[in-house]
Order: sequence, then structure tokens, then C-alpha cells
Amino acid sequence: MALLARGVESWRQVYDGVATHNKEWRPLRPPIMTASAYRSMTDISATVARLILAACLRRATTAGGLRRALEMPTGYIDLLDEDLPLSDELLGGVRADILLADGTPYVVEANIDSALGGAHDSDGVGQRFLSAYDGDPVLSPIGLQTLPSAVDARYEAVRAALHLTGEDRLAMIFTTGGTYPGSQDGLAMIKLLEPFSDRGRQLGLDMRVFPVEWLTLDDAGRLCVDDGPIDAVLRMFVPQGTKPSAGLDALATAVRSGAVRMFTPTASWLLASKAIFAWLWDDLDSLSAEDAAVVRRHVPRTEVLSPDLRDRAIADQQRLVLKPSGAYGGVGVVVGPEVSSEAWLAALDAAIAEGGHILQAYIPVDRLTMQFVEMATGDVCEADVPFCIAPYLFGGTPSGAYLRFAVPGAGPVVNVGQGALTSGLLLSP
Repeated sequence: MALLARGVESWRQVYDGVATHNKEWRPLRPPIMTASAYRSMTDISATVARLILAACLRRATTAGGLRRALEMPTGYIDLLDEDLPLSDELLGGVRADILLADGTPYVVEANIDSALGGAHDSDGVGQRFLSAYDGDPVLSPIGLQTLPSAVDARYEAVRAALHLTGEDRLAMIFTTGGTYPGSQDGLAMIKLLEPFSDRGRQLGLDMRVFPVEWLTLDDAGRLCVDDGPIDAVLRMFVPQGTKPSAGLDALATAVRSGAVRMFTPTASWLLASKAIFAWLWDDLDSLSAEDAAVVRRHVPRTEVLSPDLRDRAIADQQRLVLKPSGAYGGVGVVVGPEVSSEAWLAALDAAIAEGGHILQAYIPVDRLTMQFVEMATGDVCEADVPFCIAPYLFGGTPSGAYLRFAVPGAGPVVNVGQGALTSGLLLSP
């Protein structure tokens, strides 16, 4: 009751400035997890990321070779250096999406890239909720804690990977053509992310944010933002289907010439393909007993969809999820038990015709009991909702977690673009 009482008093301040598509509901508390459970999830995430890279290296040595092994057409990944050797450098940013079933964590997707959203919001929400509990006679003695900052960990990973010094000028580059709430207005986004820039400067980095569409090249071929040339880029847009622009061309030119260093190479996004989960299962016999056990226990059985799987996929609808291999944001995901047989068949046939889809074992997810306030009325309600835990690893360091959960009456896909809410995570001792 103390959590809810403080939540009713503070939810407006806690979620002030947090980007979200949902305009109806706000949570009245953050999810809370034990420190040991969080460590277990970050260990699983790190292992799965390592196994993904190893599976790729069994099939290719360069980014171009991996693109072909994944049957992606030329140009599918923006700014891709086809000759780039595959290496640990591509694991600079990892955010696995984890669902729980009977308490067992399952990694259903692994986002591997620099453009892992939510770190700024999840850090802030967790810190502001904890501040709201400060001095409460019931809550203060519990010893709740926030997680290490994902924002700080990413900055440190950028500094190390790009060998930044105090003289280097760094820009976080976003796109105005993305789906992040409010990002279409470049100036408004720069203002919204000013605290992110401030934190970078506090950590000793010469930091700013800027839209990729507005980038230019000077006469010397240096990449420029509004206050002059920059030396390094923290890429915060997914390099897939980026809106064409002169700024994107300028970035490509500067990266190719070596005029600017970029965290991370866009080859990282190749490793996020869901088809690689099928490779993990195909390769079980070549893994150590310990690694094979992680795949069997924590990675849902996954197969690349092909026409010869159609009959089995129809028969097993209640046990399957259909996903595009290369999409993100919940786009195109069809949960077999949640749709009619007619809708499943139509989605299945469309996916076979299009190609580039997987079938993944359905995870009957545990529900999280959460309390919400309806913003328009102030009414409070409680609901058991599906949720997703996404711990961050930057440069291999566990830091923060992006919590997403559905709202009352929502569907099974827990995605911000489809109305899910976000939060930070607090740890109990």
C-alpha cells in the first residue's frame, strides 16, 4: 500500500518527459526484482549474445558473408561495410528481450546494436520512483536500489571502443524518420535529449545530439553538426530502411573515409536477425554441454519458415509464434494462440510467399500484477499483464534494464509502438 500511495502522489513527476505512445495509462510503481534474479538474467543474455556471434562465425567471416548467409539482399542494412571482419566489436550493445514462463527466463529476441532505446527513460523512471520513496517509514527500511546506469555504461563503452580523448567531439545521431515518440521534430528531440547530452559532458565527453538528416560535410570531408565538425558518432538509429537523405549520405561518406568513428558498425544489426536463433538450435551438437543447456532451457525452439513446414505450422498453431526475421518493434508478429485459424493461415501463407520469417515456440508467459492510473479520470485499477524484461549489456557490462508491460485490456505483444508502457527496475536486497 505504501508503494501505491507514493505512486499516486508522484506518477506525473516520474513520467514527465518520458517518450510514450500511450496517452491513457501510467503505472503507479516500478517492477521490483531480487539482485540475484537480475544477475541471472544478465548472465543468460551475455551467454546467448556470445553464442549468436559464434554461430555467425561458423557461417561467415565478414559482414557481407553473414548478410548472404542470412539471405538478406544487398542494401538491406544501411551503411554496411561488407568487408568488415566479424568480431567481438559487434557486441558493443546487447539488449535481450526476456519473457518468464513458470519463473524460467526465455530469450525470445536479442537486440544487438548501438541503437538500443529506452536507456535514458528507464534510468530516469527508476531513479525518480526511488526518490519518491525517500523518507517513507515503510519503504525506506526495505533498502530498494536502482540498477547501475545504462546511460553511463553506454558512454563508457563508446569511450573505450572509439578510443575517445577529451579533445574528441562526439555526437549522438538519431533519425527524424523513426518511430520513437516525438522524434519527427528534430529541434524538439534535441531539447528532450539535453539531459542525455549533459550526462555525457559530466562524464568528460564533448557531447551533443543531432538528427542524421541534418548532417553535412565540410570542404575537408569532415562530418559536421550545427556547431562544427565532429570526430565520433554514437549511432542511435536502426540501420534498416533509414529514410534517404543528404545527411545519411554524408555520414556514409565520412565513415568510409575514416573521417569519423562510429559506435557501433551497422554490421551489429545483422546479429539481431531472429533467424540466428534457428542456427543456435541447428548447432546444438557442436556446442559445449553447458552452452547447449542454455539454449535448450532459455531459447525457445526456433526454425526458419519454409514451404515444407506449412502443414506442421498449421497443425501446431497453438504452440507457435510467427515473426519476421529482420523486423523490430513487434511489427509482423503473429501469436498463434491469440488469433483465429483463418488469420493464422493467411499470415503463414503471406510469410512463406515473402520469405524471411521464423517460427518460434510459443511461451505461455507469466503475468505481472501491476497498478495503473487512468490519466483522464485519476481512477486506479489493478491488472495482471504480460511483461518483458530487457537488461542492457554495454561493452559486456550489465547495466540497467528496460521494462515493458501491457496495459489493461491490451493484446499479447508487449511493444512500446503498440501502446505498452515502460519503466525502470528496482532491486530488493
